Amino acid sequence: MTEKERVRNCIHFKGTDIVPWQIDCTSEMAGIIMKKRGLHDDGPFTHRRLFDFLGNHLSYLRTDSPHSTVEIAPGIWRDEWGVLWDRSIDKDIGAQANCILEHMDMGSLNIPNPRSEERYAHFNSLIDAYSHRYTVAKISRCLFERAWSLRGMENLLIDFVQNHSFVHELFEVITDFALQIIAALKPFTIDAVRFSDDWGGQLGMLMSPDAWRHFIKPYLAKLYAKAHEQGYAVFIHCCGNIVDVLDDLIEIGVDVFNPLQPETMDVSRVVGRYGGRLGFNGGLSIQHTLPFGTPSMVREEVRNRLRLAREYGGYIIAPSHDMPPDIPVENIDAMLDVLYNQ
Repeated sequence: MTEKERVRNCIHFKGTDIVPWQIDCTSEMAGIIMKKRGLHDDGPFTHRRLFDFLGNHLSYLRTDSPHSTVEIAPGIWRDEWGVLWDRSIDKDIGAQANCILEHMDMGSLNIPNPRSEERYAHFNSLIDAYSHRYTVAKISRCLFERAWSLRGMENLLIDFVQNHSFVHELFEVITDFALQIIAALKPFTIDAVRFSDDWGGQLGMLMSPDAWRHFIKPYLAKLYAKAHEQGYAVFIHCCGNIVDVLDDLIEIGVDVFNPLQPETMDVSRVVGRYGGRLGFNGGLSIQHTLPFGTPSMVREEVRNRLRLAREYGGYIIAPSHDMPPDIPVENIDAMLDVLYNQ
C-alpha cells in the first residue's frame, strides 16, 4: 500500500498493511536531525530528505500566503492579518505582541485576500512531488486562535461574558475568510483539510464546554460541512484536554483528532471509547517520554500505541506535537525502529 492508501483506509477504519505514522518537527529540531544524520535537501522542497527519512504519511499544504509573514524587527514578525509575533524564544510561532482590536473597532481590521493566486501558487508542485502521500491542506488559527490574536486572549474571554454580539461579529468575519479558502481548494487534488484551533489547557478547556458550544461550535460546523461538501476529510488540531467536547466534534463532522496529548488525556481510554467513531493522530509524549525517556521507554510507548491502533483502528501514530529540539536523536531513532519494523 502507498502512504496515501494506508491513511485513507486507516481513518475509515479499514485494514492496512502497517499502521501509518507522521512525525513533524519544529524548525530547530529539523535542523538537528538533518545535521546528525547527514541529510541534505537537493531540490526545491525544504526538508524533503528529512520527511523521507522519517517515513511520513501526510503531506501538508499551507494556506497562508508564503511571503505574507515578514520580519519587521529582530525577532518580531508580522502575519498577513497584521498581528505581530515575538519569536525571540519560540522560533516557529512566537508570542502575540500587539492588539489590533483593543477597542473592538472592526473598521481597523484589514482582512487578507483568501483567493489571491500567490496563496496557492506552490500547491501543484508539492502535490505532484508527494503524490504517494495523503495530502492535507492546513488552515491555521481557523477561528478562536485568530480571534484572540486580533483581540487579545484576556479581552476575548471577557467578551464571552460581556460582549456577545462583538464575538459573533468577529467570528463571522473569520469564518467567512476560512470558507473562502476552502472554496479556493477545489481545483487541487487534496485529501483532507486540517483546521488548527486550540481551546484546551493541560487540565481542561480554556472556556466552559457550554461557552464553547455557544460561541465556537456553530462556526466550526460551517467550516467542517464545507470541507465535507467538497469531498475532504476533516482533521483538526487542538492542544489540551478537550475530552468534554469530543462527542460534539464527532457530531459536527470531525474525522481525525490531533494531537491526543498523553499528559492531558488518557490515550488508551479515549481511543477505546471513540474507536470506530473518531480517528486519532498523535499520542507519543513530547513532554516526558521522547525528551526524557530512554530509548527502551520510547520503544515501549510506541508499541503501546501500535497495539491500540491494531485493536481499534483509525489511529495515525505521531508525537503529540511538532518535536522540539530537546528530544535526543537516539530517541527518534528508537521511535522509527519500532514504526519501520512493526
